[in-house]
Amino acid sequence: MRIRVARRLLVVALALTGPLVWCPAASAQDPTARTVLTIHWGAEDFPGTASLDAAIREGLQTPTARPINYYAEYLESEVFPAATAAASLNDYIARKFEGRRIDVVIASTTPALQFALEHRQALFPGTPIVFVAGTIPADVAQHTASGVTGLVSDVVFADTLELALKLHPSVRKVLVVSQAPEVYGYEQRVRDALERFSSRVELTYVAQQSLPGLLATVKAVPPNSLILFTRYIPNGVGTAMYSDEVLRRMADVARAPIYGTTDLYMGTGVVGGMMRGSRTTGLRLGGIARQVLDGVPPERIPIASLRLVPTFDWRQLRRWHIDESSLPPESDVRFVTPTVWDLYHRYIIGTLAVVVVQAVLITGLLTQRARRRRAEQTIRAREATLRTSYEQIRQMAGRLINAQEAARASVAQDLHDDVCQQLVFVSMGLSTLKSSSGDLQDAATQEALSIVEDDTRKVFEGLRRLSHDLHPATLRLLGLAAALRTHCAEVARHHGVDVAFKAEAVPPSVHKDVAVSFFRIAQEALRNSVVHGGARHLTVSLVGSAVHLELVVADDGVGFDVRSVYEGGGGLGLATMSERARVVGGTVAIESQPARGTTVRVRGPVEPPRSIALVDAPALDELAAP
Repeated sequence: MRIRVARRLLVVALALTGPLVWCPAASAQDPTARTVLTIHWGAEDFPGTASLDAAIREGLQTPTARPINYYAEYLESEVFPAATAAASLNDYIARKFEGRRIDVVIASTTPALQFALEHRQALFPGTPIVFVAGTIPADVAQHTASGVTGLVSDVVFADTLELALKLHPSVRKVLVVSQAPEVYGYEQRVRDALERFSSRVELTYVAQQSLPGLLATVKAVPPNSLILFTRYIPNGVGTAMYSDEVLRRMADVARAPIYGTTDLYMGTGVVGGMMRGSRTTGLRLGGIARQVLDGVPPERIPIASLRLVPTFDWRQLRRWHIDESSLPPESDVRFVTPTVWDLYHRYIIGTLAVVVVQAVLITGLLTQRARRRRAEQTIRAREATLRTSYEQIRQMAGRLINAQEAARASVAQDLHDDVCQQLVFVSMGLSTLKSSSGDLQDAATQEALSIVEDDTRKVFEGLRRLSHDLHPATLRLLGLAAALRTHCAEVARHHGVDVAFKAEAVPPSVHKDVAVSFFRIAQEALRNSVVHGGARHLTVSLVGSAVHLELVVADDGVGFDVRSVYEGGGGLGLATMSERARVVGGTVAIESQPARGTTVRVRGPVEPPRSIALVDAPALDELAAP
């Protein structure tokens, strides 16, 4: 507002004191530079003037051209009386550019073009004129005015209303705001352009000439309507309100969408319309002026029309719920508010990528930690198992040593109590024979010989039994089945029990290590059944095939709790049987309950696996002795 008031005061002052004012600015310029003067119709702060002027300057610029002295002046006949404004600007330009040649004049809008043509001879004779105007004078249109070219930007009211009705097909009422008292015939031009729509919708033209009346009329428009705004200047010279400010107030109270005819109104509350961009217009004006400065005659540059572009305000589209997909394909949508994704999608993607990577790493670390904990638990469990096994091995080693000593003591006792005693009797018998009469037929001698013979046979039987217990010859000579049969008979005879033996499909070529293991297990099982179980009836079954053997020893003894025996640290014989089966690749299963007897099942291969090294410890063999 301050700029506009200062500009008005300067124009009036120059109009009154023009002959007394000298402007050194115009005469102090570089003489090699070219001078371009742009005459705008509206004031410096008129909507769109600044952006249009900036675009003209940009269009004039070229890297290699001579420098340009650019000036912009303002007719302001919309604010002041047309004659006063024209006379003031004429005097101002005459004094300001006195003694200086103007190379190109750019006239923005029809009033500015009319001013330039009317004062051309006095202010800048022979200077080319480049214009942009909605309507052009007849001499320009007929090419009778020399040195004039430019752009036609007539307002196409019908195209904007056609576009609006396509976006709102249900609308039946349109309020038209088109009041411009300073432009002769303006309202009639609008009516003539919109006449063809009168059969499709009800057209109502605003008759109110004051802003409050206009706002009241706009507020009363029903929702299912449209408002077409072309221009509105309240009556009265000097009114300090432009159309853009009027539009903002209308948009605050309107209950229907507002469409406009120039992009100068964009951002004030209008939805959009068929418009010509002010920046595009300015660039083309500057480009044409640049051609003229470069020596192209204006007559060789044809007068062209600016292209209409469907232009919309994205914020108003959302306000009135207009789907963007219904807009024309070439639409220019402005004031789009970018979403968070539009603004920061790179950062979001980067952050998500980092988060995903971190999540993967954390998951990997947690997985590794879980695996480590499981491994540690497994190691601790195995350590505990190893410690337990170690303790069991130590205990078993101690029991093996004790068992070895017990076995040796048992063998020594058998030799002392049985064999040695029998040998003493033999020795005594021989002594008796030595002191006899020497007659072999003597009755006393025959009796002594019979006693020696009987004692010698008992010594033989004891030694043979002891040798058989240590390692039966029948196992090596006759095989596993025969050795077991003989041993069962000896157990039955020696202990006075009933032992039944059965062999079925036993292969003749059982490996000697397997045969020894099975025999020792059967020997230990029979001994435990008779000595510890008190059994009276026992069965031994040996069943074979081409690759496997199965031995079953069952009794009717007192039985025992297998689990408690193992947990109590006893059962050396049971452990011995399991170990004997393991070293030949076999297994032992012991089934027993108190008062229900015991069953020992042994399964193993006919040929032991080569990966198993059989160590038939002497101590284990010694443990088999009864």
